[in-house]
Amino acid sequence: MKLFSIITICRNNLHELEKTYYSVKTQMCNNFEWIVIDGNSNDGTKEWLEKNSIAKWVSEPDKGIYDAMNKGIDNASGEYLIFMNSGDEFANKQVLEDSKNKIKEKGRPHFVFGDSLDIDENGTVHYRKAKHFSKNWIGMITQHQAMFFYKPALGSQKYSLTYPLAGDYDFISKVLKKTNENDLLYLEFPVCKFDMGGINEIHRFKALKEDYRIRKEIMEVSFIKNQILLGLHYIHTIIKKIKPSSRFIKHKSVN
Repeated sequence: MKLFSIITICRNNLHELEKTYYSVKTQMCNNFEWIVIDGNSNDGTKEWLEKNSIAKWVSEPDKGIYDAMNKGIDNASGEYLIFMNSGDEFANKQVLEDSKNKIKEKGRPHFVFGDSLDIDENGTVHYRKAKHFSKNWIGMITQHQAMFFYKPALGSQKYSLTYPLAGDYDFISKVLKKTNENDLLYLEFPVCKFDMGGINEIHRFKALKEDYRIRKEIMEVSFIKNQILLGLHYIHTIIKKIKPSSRFIKHKSVN
């Protein structure tokens, strides 16, 4: 059994898939399997995967991002799952090696998370430090691509298709709710490079409504507290759309 299962979902995005492939291929640690779930692409992705020597892959229609990610979970045999979707990259070549060592020191933690390098539309890289896990009720504590999930602890848990934009927030909130603090591990280094401007950010106002429901149903945040937070997020989103650079006020530029 491999230590890591790297799960990548894609559809008609071969150029970005190749970028993820090179990031995976060049990891110093080779104790991983790479699983690609392709949504029946017609841009040459399947032909490329057939020639690929390291990918374990499936290509078939799916019901969206989180359905594809669930297929990744079903096909994974590694102890720890990390989702690096098409276009995502590890922060550097040592990420899996450094993560492996920290995981062994901790003794198989159930949830592992680190920092991220967020890349804006101008190509500027910003160092995003993860928030403390207790602040998950405010919003995602780090990028989804900077999280490792211990598969035995997940049990039968899958991504809910109820939240087409915030399914990752729902998934992570459920994981944190059932995870003891002693089974958490924070990696004090960047795990991934993340390109800003994804579907969640594009449809941010709709995503905020899904976040609200998740806080209510999963985290049981009070009505008043949830309403106040929703309002603050709406204001913050408007400011970010008017002035995109405001997204990175708290983050250090690294290039």
